[in-house]
Amino acid sequence: MKKVSTKGKSPRRNAVKGNSSAVLNVPAYRLYGEDRTQSIFGFFHIEPFFVRNIPNNWRISPHRHPDFDQLSILLGGQCNFQHDGRKESVGAPSCVYTPANVVHEFVYEPDAKGFVISVSSDFAAGLPSVEGALNAALLRLSSHRIVLFPPDAAATSLQSLVNQIAANFERAHRYRRDVLRYLFACLLLEIDGVVLRAQPDALGLRPEGVAAELFQRFKDLLRSVIGAVGFSENERPQAHTVEVFAERLSTTTYVLNSACQRVSGASARELIHAAVLEQATRLLLYSSKPVKEISFLLGYSHASHFARFFKQRRGTTPEIFRASFLAGSDA
Repeated sequence: MKKVSTKGKSPRRNAVKGNSSAVLNVPAYRLYGEDRTQSIFGFFHIEPFFVRNIPNNWRISPHRHPDFDQLSILLGGQCNFQHDGRKESVGAPSCVYTPANVVHEFVYEPDAKGFVISVSSDFAAGLPSVEGALNAALLRLSSHRIVLFPPDAAATSLQSLVNQIAANFERAHRYRRDVLRYLFACLLLEIDGVVLRAQPDALGLRPEGVAAELFQRFKDLLRSVIGAVGFSENERPQAHTVEVFAERLSTTTYVLNSACQRVSGASARELIHAAVLEQATRLLLYSSKPVKEISFLLGYSHASHFARFFKQRRGTTPEIFRASFLAGSDA
């Protein structure tokens, strides 16, 4: 596999320069730099931090992965990271979850210890799970993004599981793939246990059966449709309504809303708006597209409507939001 190149200036510093029609101005890696156009299914990869960090001086520059999520398991040391421009810091032992399409940057303390797990959303699909435990664990993890492990048995168990996963990833035996799926499921449940200990109220999220399956398909569709806006030169704006998504999922708006409320506590419309806001944020921070073009691509007939939508949720206008980020980046 090719290594991620992090040489040169950070793409975010040139976000509003150059061609106004430029697509998202950060690299998109499918299989760690490999040039692939098809989607990835059943993908799983794990590697120690040092593999990619030592050649890059412990700094992984801004990039995104269209097809898979990542779990950064920090077992020793510290790290600073950004998700779509939002800065955070964590210490070991911890887990940082980075969903597909999120523009991320990691700066690790030299000699930090841990692993990066890259996994497609379907990898653990189909595993037996009592009361939808795996689906709930993934949903909670995607909501929290950062999980801090207390220095107790849970941290020891985390390290043991990750080491087992890494060891089995290197093995070439007949049932390697199934072993990895079950070990990864155990890791998710171990992480979820820490989340529930810290926030017992999160136990209310218990997706089951058909509702969980429909909700997951809806989330995947949001990622593939709204998460793709701004990534090509020839795009046509689409209507991002509950009716349109329900039709594409071969269901009704009532059933889709019911599944979303039952699994996440939010309506389908609220989840669509959250996806639009995420993509608008990426395009403002990492592309040179004018605000008017961004609003058009995201389905708004008037830029003023988009500006009102953005300000209600971010507390500032798109123009000021972009300018503030760039000023901070160049400081």
